[in-house]
Amino acid sequence: MKQPAKDRPVAAASRGRAPLLALLAGLTAWSGWFIVRTTLGIAGRRYFCLFEDAMISMTYARNLVEGHGLNWARAGAPVEGFTHPLWMALMVPVNLLPLELRFRSLVVQLLSLALLLLDVVLVRRLVLAYFSTERARHWLPAALLTACYYPLNYWALMGMESALQAVLTVASSLAAMAMVCRGEDRGRTLWLLGAAACLLRLDMVLMVAVVQLWVIAGGGLRGGRRRAHWLQGAAIFAALNAGYFAFRWFYFHDLLPNTYYLKLYRIPLGVRLLRGVKVLGDAAADHLLLLVAVGVGVAVLVRHGRDRPLARRLLLPAALLLAPAAYCVYVGGDAWEMDVNVRADRFVVYAVPQLFILFNALINQVSDRMARAPSPGEGRRGFVAVATALALVVADGLWLSANGAENFNELVVGSPPMMVVPMFEVMEKLGKVEALIGPTGTLATGPAGVTAYFSDYRMVDLYGYNERRIAREPPALPLGLDNFETMLPGHIKFDWPYIVARYRPDAILVHFVVGGGDPAAVFAAAGYRYVPDGTIWLRGDRAVRSRGGRPAEPPARTSPASGRR
Repeated sequence: MKQPAKDRPVAAASRGRAPLLALLAGLTAWSGWFIVRTTLGIAGRRYFCLFEDAMISMTYARNLVEGHGLNWARAGAPVEGFTHPLWMALMVPVNLLPLELRFRSLVVQLLSLALLLLDVVLVRRLVLAYFSTERARHWLPAALLTACYYPLNYWALMGMESALQAVLTVASSLAAMAMVCRGEDRGRTLWLLGAAACLLRLDMVLMVAVVQLWVIAGGGLRGGRRRAHWLQGAAIFAALNAGYFAFRWFYFHDLLPNTYYLKLYRIPLGVRLLRGVKVLGDAAADHLLLLVAVGVGVAVLVRHGRDRPLARRLLLPAALLLAPAAYCVYVGGDAWEMDVNVRADRFVVYAVPQLFILFNALINQVSDRMARAPSPGEGRRGFVAVATALALVVADGLWLSANGAENFNELVVGSPPMMVVPMFEVMEKLGKVEALIGPTGTLATGPAGVTAYFSDYRMVDLYGYNERRIAREPPALPLGLDNFETMLPGHIKFDWPYIVARYRPDAILVHFVVGGGDPAAVFAAAGYRYVPDGTIWLRGDRAVRSRGGRPAEPPARTSPASGRR
């Protein structure tokens, strides 16, 4: 029976939703398996745990709820040792829930999963609205690549703010496109999204600047009403950010987060640029075929394409991809690229869906041209399927990558994800510390997230992220253009004598030592004794000696890859 005309749009919409629902269900199932693989089994109890930096933020939220203020150390003046205020604020209600500490991280992971799903939905909407044609309305390539992109899923499900960054970026693109391409009044919405982005991370101001400049250049402010609402939004944006800057000054007595001084202040620009170029080059090499194909295709459309509005639209996702890449070079990259295979660091990973959007736009342009051929059917569908499959295996490092087998193992979560095993080791060592000195006292530590969140110690950080003086010192190890690869952002400033002299911690949990630093002699000279097989040092009046009555020898210096922050 022939279907009534009025029912056809409903049926078409249902068919369009079915692949999306299947994709979201697949991402949900995969994420559930990933979360299971990130749990820690310790003394017969199951712990949900996040990435180290996320656990630091969870500690701030827990301490605020428990009456210690926004203070990681639980003692002394508070220091802003987190870089994502909005994300940390979202962790506060999580720590108000009537759950044991070991279950609360699961709530953050589920929130991140919801944001990943929303990101896929927004990517689909953006492609359909602004990067498709009447003959080619393919959206699955971009949505599928976004849903299956392991680095973004990894950082998000390990508790970082990456998924929210991705959502705000795509949502800002949608609002900007609506203003320029459809003449809609979205100025206030765009600025509110920008305010949320900058409160999430200060360096997201680059995304805000790119989007706003594109709107201005594209004529999105034509009309008195739209311009007025855009100015109102700008005022709200300025007020919200000024409000947080005022809070930072009065509460933390600083103009910038302490992590800024730790990672950038007095670090030679040339060293940062060289390392940044190297780590970004390594990441680009792992995505090279896809980057080249998209780059050439976009360049051809922008320069020689007949559809000038499309060329203008393509410039926005291209700029949103390039801006964080340039920032990554400027800051010298992250601390995780050199020894750990994540393939895209936190500074760029949230923008990678913009690459997939560009790819999908090119797919639709080629498919549109094929649709004009006499017999477009099977060849057109085959082209889209093959191109998407090739892009998928390249994006996830399964082809043309030196670590293809390892990348596949990560994608199927065949073993615990990166950093889970080191966190398990830190939890075990924390248990040893508690057995040695009890549940209270002062603990100096390198891995600062897990140890602080799952204990009640007063904390001292060994690498300066919570110590104003150390963060403002020059690097402890000489850095120059000939040894730029030894730079490890956020982990190259330390002052062992100062730490032990000022704080006299009851115990020191080392777990890793960076570069040429070797604290063993300093700790021993200060009266601390090494505990065998635990990378733990105890103050002299608490020292545990070996059976022979002599202090145990400290271990050889370990690589930071096994447990860095």
